[in-house]
Amino acid sequence: MVAARVEEVPYLSRHILDAGSGTGHHLAQIVARLPGIVIGLGLDISKDAARRWPASAFAVADLWADWPVHDAAVDLVVSIFAPKNFPETARVLRPGGSLALAYPGPKHLIELRDRFGLLRQDEESPGRYADMATRLIGSSTVARLRSRAVLDPAMAYAVILMGPNAGHVDLSILGDGVGPYPLAVTFDINVLFARKTERKS
Repeated sequence: MVAARVEEVPYLSRHILDAGSGTGHHLAQIVARLPGIVIGLGLDISKDAARRWPASAFAVADLWADWPVHDAAVDLVVSIFAPKNFPETARVLRPGGSLALAYPGPKHLIELRDRFGLLRQDEESPGRYADMATRLIGSSTVARLRSRAVLDPAMAYAVILMGPNAGHVDLSILGDGVGPYPLAVTFDINVLFARKTERKS
């Protein structure tokens, strides 16, 4: 879905920035889907991604601070369950460039939320995200992706520790609580798309 949004960009090369790239998996998948020359850059506090995905570049950076990227240098900024710095996103996007922002919906991992004390989505956050994107970047739309899957204990453990939950979950409780049996889990994800217009700074 994200890759399809930038396939129409009429350039021989595309510059993709993953703000909060984590392991680098999502950036690698997007780069692999796009035709032509694709230059991928991941920003994160983690240093692990560069070893796993040598075809892209990665820099250690605080997403709340200034990004080490030139103005108007990026065709697509991807932010998946990561801190959302809209001013920096607007600065690095070229006119016509896009933001793809993924964040949890109200039912995301609901079966695991109370059981393990997972973070809840603030009900006001989606409205703030859309407002910031529209004001600083350009008009935005939101697609909601919902599915269910049966996860074995190892996969459930990995899903719980993905993104911001990793720093908020008691790992000792998590280790005992996942149990030996498969779990049916709801995935509820919103993806906000915004395209930078000439009038935005």
